[in-house]
Amino acid sequence: MKKIFVTLMLSTMILSTAVPVAQASLISDRAYRAEVRKEQKQNIRQIKELFRNHNDLANRHDIKGLYPLYADNYINNDGFNKDAYFKSIEETWKSCEDLTYTTEITSIEVNGEHASVYVTETASGTLLETIETLQVAGEIHSKSRGIYHLESINGNWYIAGETSLTDESSLVYGDARFMNIEIQAPSQVNAGDDYTASLKVDADANTFIMASINSDPVVYPAKTPENKLKVLPQSQVLERVIKANTNNLNEYVIASMAISKVKPVDVENYRIYMAGLACVMKRVNVIPKNNFINLEE
Repeated sequence: MKKIFVTLMLSTMILSTAVPVAQASLISDRAYRAEVRKEQKQNIRQIKELFRNHNDLANRHDIKGLYPLYADNYINNDGFNKDAYFKSIEETWKSCEDLTYTTEITSIEVNGEHASVYVTETASGTLLETIETLQVAGEIHSKSRGIYHLESINGNWYIAGETSLTDESSLVYGDARFMNIEIQAPSQVNAGDDYTASLKVDADANTFIMASINSDPVVYPAKTPENKLKVLPQSQVLERVIKANTNNLNEYVIASMAISKVKPVDVENYRIYMAGLACVMKRVNVIPKNNFINLEE
């Protein structure tokens, strides 16, 4: 009986001391989780406010206001540091003075003093160019998906990097604005591998198109690829096999088009005139070769 009593007494003592500890631990865990949720909500609010401010400044082309939102160690997946990145932005705004942006945040992931913001961005604007002594209107359209990498410094969030996942852009003049033009290429390839890029155009029988497809590595300042135009086949599809660069550079597939129209003058004569121009681009992220992977049987 004593053994049983002693055992029961010990069990009671253990339970009497363990319950308050468990309750204290539970309360502590709840308080910790509540504090984490509070901090998480505050970070998300600050990040959303950062992007609202970022979008407003970008639409006002306020380069001085935009610059402090980026960390000094900013780098994107094209290798552009902060200075090179802002130089490219400044040149873009000089070329297209009414370029406007929209940014849709699809998700935010916060991990301590770092955060990843997944976004879908669109941009559009207009240009005026002279073609054969005639001034024609041009339009810029762009849509991209990417990740902004943020860093918290002294309680404030800054853009420390950017990874562009997809990016398709078009610059169209004249009748090209009303045509369905599509460029196809893989979003990602291995360095040095061959891949196929294709251009598809929806045009009527009175349209004559010369086109070319080239690739252009992402460098600064940008280089203009050589365009050797050739007649678009009756299928209205142009294809080209491209070898990805081996310089650890991402690249763009660029399709250029010169569009002419045939207009009847009378029963026996017709006139051919320049109707428009187009340049469509698609990003191809190039994965460098990893020489330090060794698979042994």
